[in-house]
Amino acid sequence: MWEMSLRSRELSLGAERTRRWRQRRQHGLVVVSFDVAPDVTGKLVHLGWLDATKRDDKEAIATALIELAGRATELEVTPASRSM
Repeated sequence: MWEMSLRSRELSLGAERTRRWRQRRQHGLVVVSFDVAPDVTGKLVHLGWLDATKRDDKEAIATALIELAGRATELEVTPASRSM
């Protein structure tokens, strides 16, 4: 019985992930996953985008990066140089 309820829960969690993915896709959102090096979180703290107490908080780091990217696009910031 315990195995059945665990399996049902796994299915419902999977269904919930799928529902959220479809909803994001409908709204044109793209989910991106990447590694953030400690020096980057340090720079986010130094520049005021991230609270120092939240440097290990994935949600806080994601929010800081989203806000930074939003501000950069508002200001139409372009790369100073490109490495090829």
